[in-house]
Amino acid sequence: MGKAELCNFIRSKYPKAFGIRKRLQQLKVQRLRRYMLTADEVLACEKDPAEKKRMVEACCAKWEGPMRPIIEEMEDILKHSTLLRDRSDLDELRTDILYCRLAFGFLPSEYVGFGLEQCSKEERESFVSDIDTFEFGYSVNDITVLQSIVNKGQSAQLFSQYFGRDIFWANAKASYEDFRSFVTKHPRFVKKKTNSAMGKNIEVVEIDKVGKNEREYFDELLTKGSFLLEEIIVQHEEMARYNSSSVNTIRCMTMKTKDNGVVVPFTFMRTGREGSFVDNGGSGGILIGVDEKTGMINTDGYDEYMHHYPEHPDTHVPFCGNQVPAWEEMLEFCKKAAEKVEGMGYLSWDMAYTDKGWVVIEVNGIGQMIGPQTVTKKGNKEKLTKLLAQMEKVI
Repeated sequence: MGKAELCNFIRSKYPKAFGIRKRLQQLKVQRLRRYMLTADEVLACEKDPAEKKRMVEACCAKWEGPMRPIIEEMEDILKHSTLLRDRSDLDELRTDILYCRLAFGFLPSEYVGFGLEQCSKEERESFVSDIDTFEFGYSVNDITVLQSIVNKGQSAQLFSQYFGRDIFWANAKASYEDFRSFVTKHPRFVKKKTNSAMGKNIEVVEIDKVGKNEREYFDELLTKGSFLLEEIIVQHEEMARYNSSSVNTIRCMTMKTKDNGVVVPFTFMRTGREGSFVDNGGSGGILIGVDEKTGMINTDGYDEYMHHYPEHPDTHVPFCGNQVPAWEEMLEFCKKAAEKVEGMGYLSWDMAYTDKGWVVIEVNGIGQMIGPQTVTKKGNKEKLTKLLAQMEKVI
């Protein structure tokens, strides 16, 4: 069991007593900002660029471990963005990217995706940051239920009726007989690590080409952790036309309100690049805006390296003005499914459209707000704050 899986297991065993669980959840929220600047430090940095540079350098040294993945993400973006990598002022840009993480909680991908470089402090604060998203999620989602959704294996069991395909959870309790039955029916399948995200650790496997017999492959799989093996989804041609190698999905964000039931305030589409199996923005996919009421694509496409696409760069299918098929059916699907999940006010559904209708790719307990704000370049904090006022809080 890896570190992430162990943490999720421990969290899933939080005491059932509401008072204790509530306090643990409050502590979780408080810890989100432990590696951030104080309000006074932010004001000092805003007034003096030299102080901002000094403060960023000091925090990166003091919080070396927590800041390491942020710096790695930043350097990856600077390496792959044709708009940024050759700039002469990269040192100043690095300072500002890291400052936005320390001051407001933005990931480097959010900094680039939202266009924060040219924004004032007030404009930056109008966007929902990574830290803001988690604070919101922990305020409306019961942490004990959340842990069962974070783990892809448990989530697949919880939402199996919505997946529309065969799934085998390869874990310590799995039987070889069930595994053999699955691969006999599906000799070509998708393998996902249950504790990964953003399209990482996903691959297509052909059982006849793994270089070992089925028993050896099964035994080796269990030594490497916990995995989901899934029947391959065949998407409808209306969605495949954007890019046929990836399953192109809709992210549908549902929120339970007191007066209006489950609402869908944010949606967007994702499509992969030619030859890529996944469509996630964190894996090089393209994000495109979709009107949550009508299903009409209403923006150009953007990736997380600041590149802008009026049409798909490989297939040349235009984005803006196209209609996502069976939109009302998808909205009703997600609303009805969300209503049945106790203790979760906020869920994000990754949906694929097939010849048999909509199916769930996976469910996210606290889906990031990077997509809706990247495609519009507009902050959603005011809208999210109003929604929070209409929702039941768990802390």
